[in-house]
Amino acid sequence: MDDSLSFESFFEGAKKAAHRAMDDHGRSEHEEFALHAGVAVEKLAKAVLVSKNPLYIAEIRNADMMLHLGGHLQLPAEKVRTAGAKDAIARLRRIGVLPQQDPQLDLLIEMRNGAAHATPDSTLAKGMVSPLARTIETLLDDLGRPLAEFWERWTDAVRNAVNEQEDQVLRDVQLRIIQAKHAFDDRFAGLPPEIREQLLKSPQPRAEEHWIREMQIWDHDLVVLKTGSGTCPACGGEGLLTFKPVVPTPGATTFKATGFGCYLCSFEVSGSDELAALRQTHLPNLMDSMTVTHGRTSPPEDLEMGEPQAG
Repeated sequence: MDDSLSFESFFEGAKKAAHRAMDDHGRSEHEEFALHAGVAVEKLAKAVLVSKNPLYIAEIRNADMMLHLGGHLQLPAEKVRTAGAKDAIARLRRIGVLPQQDPQLDLLIEMRNGAAHATPDSTLAKGMVSPLARTIETLLDDLGRPLAEFWERWTDAVRNAVNEQEDQVLRDVQLRIIQAKHAFDDRFAGLPPEIREQLLKSPQPRAEEHWIREMQIWDHDLVVLKTGSGTCPACGGEGLLTFKPVVPTPGATTFKATGFGCYLCSFEVSGSDELAALRQTHLPNLMDSMTVTHGRTSPPEDLEMGEPQAG
């Protein structure tokens, strides 16, 4: 039988496509993510079918393919046809490997089939990490292969993705931290470690990008935006925490944290829910709010005076 139809070929192809999908998702390239995620599921589904019987991947209406897979007929490469993703999944459902009903998996395959012709909805594609991770885990369990062997550096991310006990916002923040970390690590692949350390100690923006350090924006005598620094959970560099006023008084204003971002690795979160998830997972001491007195002479050190607040 053709080596391209072997279990090893399908398994390695699925692994490669799955890793590409996670890289795509981290770069918000949703069209490519949908394509590679669907390919990963299709190839691993075929690996499972081949592991049970090579005939199970044959096109149902192609008798020559069954003979070819059985080793009794040689077909030229251009005539080799295997079952599509939907048929492969249907066969695994038929024999009890995959659940009979899984609308999210069906949607992922539909998006994969349309990705080459039209850009899938970004919101839908963004949420497809969970069905991808869940389906891959189910297929690996059937094969008796460990999750870490397949996912390698993405193992923690996909474990979080299938943890239904955790809030969706929390899972999304955890995933983005890992994606940003891997993207940052990839920038320094093959370079001496001291180059990375030097960048972390003294980050310099590229000429075409904007860069904001600790600052205050005033409207006459009122501060309307404050920013402060914080350690990035993805790369360890210096990130930027932003605050907006919520309770102004004649002599002081309480500011609420509204977002965190890192120039070095592009990790960012925004809004109270995502900031709460960030504190829960990585930065418990990240300030939630601060109260400062008014006056243009307030020193920058005021940014460090606030204590972490609940809520």
